[in-house]
Amino acid sequence: MSKIEINAAQMKFIRDFFDNYEDDKVKFKLADASNRIKTIYEVETELADNELEKYVKAVFKEKSQYGNALYYTIRVIK
Repeated sequence: MSKIEINAAQMKFIRDFFDNYEDDKVKFKLADASNRIKTIYEVETELADNELEKYVKAVFKEKSQYGNALYYTIRVIK
């Protein structure tokens, strides 16, 4: 299990997309949303950390209507 930290000013749109998101490579579970601009998810996956980060960015960019419009950062944390 990996942890992903996502930072964004418009966190509502990030949360709307990733809360309980699941596909054939990843399964998201909300771990911490106590901060207004930072959310942490636990992610079940077989992907390596560097692949996971790239994959999550690509998924949001391609599948979310806000993926190209929002400024956000995604990183794998330990």
